Amino acid sequence: MTKRQFISHYLYMNRKSYMLAIVFIFLVNWLQVEIPRYIQLAIDLIDGASPADHDELKTYVQIVVVMAVSMTIIRIFSRIYALNPGRITEAALKNDLLQHLNRLPNSFHSKFASGKLISIINNDLSGVRLLFGSGFLQLFNVLLALSLTPLWMWRISPELTLYSVIPITIAFVIFRIGFKRMKKLHMEHMQRLQNLSAQLMSYLSGIDLIKSQQMSPWVKNEAEKLNQLLLNCRMKITRIQVFFMPVLDYANNLMKILILGLGGHMLMNDQLTLGEITAFLTYSVLLAMPLMQLGRIATIYQRGMVSIDSVQTILNADIPQQNVIPLSKPEVEKLKGQTLSVLNLSFSYQGDDRLILDDISFDIPAGKKVGVLGSIGAGKTTLVNCLNHHLDVPVGAIYLGDKDVTTITRSDLRRYVKTVTQDPYLFSATVEENIRFGSSDVDIAKAQVDEVLELSQLASDVYRFEKGDQTLVGEKGIMLSGGQKQRLSIARALLKPSDLIIMDNVLSAVDYETERKILEGLFGQMKTQSVLVVSHRVNALEYMDEIIVLNEGKVIAKGNHTTLIRTCPYYYETWQLQQNETEAEAC
Repeated sequence: MTKRQFISHYLYMNRKSYMLAIVFIFLVNWLQVEIPRYIQLAIDLIDGASPADHDELKTYVQIVVVMAVSMTIIRIFSRIYALNPGRITEAALKNDLLQHLNRLPNSFHSKFASGKLISIINNDLSGVRLLFGSGFLQLFNVLLALSLTPLWMWRISPELTLYSVIPITIAFVIFRIGFKRMKKLHMEHMQRLQNLSAQLMSYLSGIDLIKSQQMSPWVKNEAEKLNQLLLNCRMKITRIQVFFMPVLDYANNLMKILILGLGGHMLMNDQLTLGEITAFLTYSVLLAMPLMQLGRIATIYQRGMVSIDSVQTILNADIPQQNVIPLSKPEVEKLKGQTLSVLNLSFSYQGDDRLILDDISFDIPAGKKVGVLGSIGAGKTTLVNCLNHHLDVPVGAIYLGDKDVTTITRSDLRRYVKTVTQDPYLFSATVEENIRFGSSDVDIAKAQVDEVLELSQLASDVYRFEKGDQTLVGEKGIMLSGGQKQRLSIARALLKPSDLIIMDNVLSAVDYETERKILEGLFGQMKTQSVLVVSHRVNALEYMDEIIVLNEGKVIAKGNHTTLIRTCPYYYETWQLQQNETEAEAC
């Protein structure tokens, strides 16, 4: 979508509102130029001594009052219909951007820091809102005011109108210079704002590390550098707004001086009446507002164009075809209960030739419990992100039944494969609302929520909370411990059944006994569901039907716990070491 198509699309979307706004804006501006005409007629009748003149004067005053009241009412409607499209466009764009971001592959997200995307959705959309809202209102106000007002001035005195145009013409030349410089600076300002947002998001993500390593002074210094660059850019924009943009206001003041000087001379020579010179001065005041608004319109326009460019970096990003076309109903039914197969999967991250996963193959049939054991850096999390297609996996490496996962939309795949991560994202909502998050069925009974709380061994903790499952957990679950967060994420995954649940080291923050109870409860509940438990703890995998041992991205052994104790030295040594640690903790 080009910029022109983008603007046309949202203008067309709000076409009815804009059409009504134009009608009301025209009526407001017509009333504005008509009122001084009746004031002129009224002033010229003040010296009239006849009763007819007095009656006519009263009539003109009444007309002015009615017009003024009507203008006030119509102006309210003009603002409603002109400003609302900005909010409507902003809301529609946020939905479009979120939907687009959810469909874009990991390769796109790896190019853009989260902070930069947040800045686009928050800061840049404000520029789009202003462009389609107050920008539209002020543009038509200015266009109509600058066309109707000079026409009514010309009717009174063509000569005086031509003299009035001279300072405005000079001012427009100067204004144009400032306008060009503003465009580059607005682009720079938006870029620096995105960079600062991305940097701050990065620092906030690693706040614990920053505190523990006493890196606060360095972080403060780096943030200050970016903040200073943003400030310098903002100050350049402000200087232009202060010295260049007000030039039209200065021109308007000069125009008033010319009108008073020349108009006064014409009045003394009986070329103009007192009412005409009064009306002409009133028109010059009406002309002042649109001239001053031109600077604001220029700012809104430049910011809006730059914001559209930023928004289009997301909207114009190509969505893989498989993420566009959802599965048909028969295909959805056919995939239920199918085996997830991994065939010779090898994976390396972009820009890195080193293989993180090297020729891995295994199957997870329906109802099977599979474990993956490996030390830090063995490739466990990368494997999980390949299985749930978070990463862009090669074609022909992972199948759900007979269907390659690269041909299935990610949203469809999430129906069959649920992933519970080690560091779950919780929202600033209640315990129950966090559990229900992601389950679109509104008819899920409260009893089901209580059941998954029991299964995840979180019920006793929740019972001790003052408000039970209606307790707010805070942003990212700040009110909960690490183990409670993990168990809450398990409860969320269990609420709505899926064919395969992947648990990526989610029990690392709980003790061995709680871990055992959770796994026993899960396996007792999930008779037909498949489970993939990824862990560096051997105790967490003892109940698995099959355990896959990963080391430096390769599968070095497969089998159940008993078999691996006998046949895999790496597995046996890990098990023995962890047994000794458990006994030491018990003492």
